[in-house]
Amino acid sequence: MKITKNKSDLQFKCNKIDYKTGLKIANDLKKVILYPQHKNCIGLAHNQIKGNKFVFIAKLNNTWKTFINGEIIFYSKEKFKHLEGCMSFPNKENKVMRHNKIILRHETINGFINEEFTGFNACIIQHEIDHLNGKHIFNKQYKQQ
Repeated sequence: MKITKNKSDLQFKCNKIDYKTGLKIANDLKKVILYPQHKNCIGLAHNQIKGNKFVFIAKLNNTWKTFINGEIIFYSKEKFKHLEGCMSFPNKENKVMRHNKIILRHETINGFINEEFTGFNACIIQHEIDHLNGKHIFNKQYKQQ
């Protein structure tokens, strides 16, 4: 599996998925990031490998975590500009506005939980959730957040 570099592969909203299938997709995502050329990867959404399910993985505090059917249910008013890159747009960056704190509701083996993320971890989560909602760092609407 390869990471797509085609914008049209990324510009659609992904679908929710059952938890068990979501875990299988997360394992596929983890296989992709093991390639040496992806050593700097800190997040990957299913549509980045031409999938269409609401699953992503993120490297938070140096540990890979799986997120299935995630939805940001709280955004802090406090924002900051963040220079971001993306595995689908190699060697390109864009400044985007990010919320300093978010709460993500996502599915686990025991059902849905709410988790709070701040700072850089909140950036990673927002970036991947945006992917699954059909947005990326070069969308016009995205830059105006």
